[in-house]
Amino acid sequence: MTTPKKQTFKTPGKKRKRQYGEGAIYRRKDGMYVGTVSLPAGPDGKRRRTPPVYSLDRGVVADELEKVKENLRNGIMPVPKMKIRVEDRIKRWAEKKKRGWSPNHYKNVLATINSQITPSIGGADFKALNTGHIDYLLSWMDDQTKQMKITHPDGTVTIEDVPKWSSRTKQIAYDRVRDWLDDELKERPRYIRENVAALVERPAAVSKERGTHTPEQARAVLETALEWGDPLVTLWATRYLTAKRQGELLGLTEDRVDIENMTLDISWQLQQLPLKPGMKNSDDPNRFEAPETYEIKPLYKNLALVKPKTRKSHIISMPVELAIMLLIYLENRIPNEWGLLWVTDQFRPIRREYENEAWADAQARAEVPIIQGHGTRHTANTLIPVDEAHRMKFLGQSTAAANRLYLHEDLQKLREGQNALAGMLLPEKLVPASQRR
Repeated sequence: MTTPKKQTFKTPGKKRKRQYGEGAIYRRKDGMYVGTVSLPAGPDGKRRRTPPVYSLDRGVVADELEKVKENLRNGIMPVPKMKIRVEDRIKRWAEKKKRGWSPNHYKNVLATINSQITPSIGGADFKALNTGHIDYLLSWMDDQTKQMKITHPDGTVTIEDVPKWSSRTKQIAYDRVRDWLDDELKERPRYIRENVAALVERPAAVSKERGTHTPEQARAVLETALEWGDPLVTLWATRYLTAKRQGELLGLTEDRVDIENMTLDISWQLQQLPLKPGMKNSDDPNRFEAPETYEIKPLYKNLALVKPKTRKSHIISMPVELAIMLLIYLENRIPNEWGLLWVTDQFRPIRREYENEAWADAQARAEVPIIQGHGTRHTANTLIPVDEAHRMKFLGQSTAAANRLYLHEDLQKLREGQNALAGMLLPEKLVPASQRR
């Protein structure tokens, strides 16, 4: 009798877990092929897959999966089906970059986004951006106009349509989009393949010639300011002689004016900073919305002295004439609580708008062309009357105290002089009565 063979059963091996980046294709009952690719686990630890690819042709699904896997190897994640608006994405970028930007730069970036980018391409799908969108942004800006009064040589005035934005504004809008897309390429997951803005030629900015004052016009401004008792005449002279920016001069403090070594430290700037919510009338020293990279000295309301930590000390030399003028000015004016060189009649820091208006008034009274800023830089000896003998005597003094004695003895000679600019060295001319000691 034959003994029956013992029946054996094979235990199936454990199914191998599919690894990240591998694709899987299966066929549904309706004959449709479906393919997906494994993704790394999410923050919750659960496995994820790419959105499925469908086709009745298995080869088509396989080809599509290869494209998906190639993108994954290049750091490009599958594009979500939902639309991502350009406006939302670029504002997200600005908010992330805010910490490393100055408050004013952040404000300017938002202004560009809201005024130029959002109205033109803000509604487009960020994932589908192409060079056509960038071209449209630039052409849209070219088409925008505003009405302006135009005065013609014969004196007639007409209302005409003129470009709403300058070529420089157009260039800035382009730069914002390009910089944003550059940072998007560094994002993980990444939703774009390339910076399409970089494929479009950067628009050129047509530079307008800045107005300047001749030495004669600069002297006229200072002479008229002296006649009118302008409390900021020393500021106008300092701007002419140093060619420094508005914020650097308005933020200048006494402790950074070195008369003995004839230098100015302009490392700090006066700025108007945004305030944190609920801090409008607060004197809390931490009331400002500013990057951590900023060193801040609170002044009045939203005004503060600001020194970016990345900025090195900025020391400039003074001509002896300017040193003499500032010494006389500081010795005879009433100090203010912040140590600022120039303040308003109410002894408060000078805002940008206040100074702009005062500068325009000073030029209008002198009947010279009204320009922004200081115009050209002038030499001290054309604006402040110190003859060579006195100049050398001042330089020969070893201390500021000795210089004060010299100046005290010499002021009467200046009062008797014929030079209209002699007042640049007279306390009664430099310092208004309301601010004089």
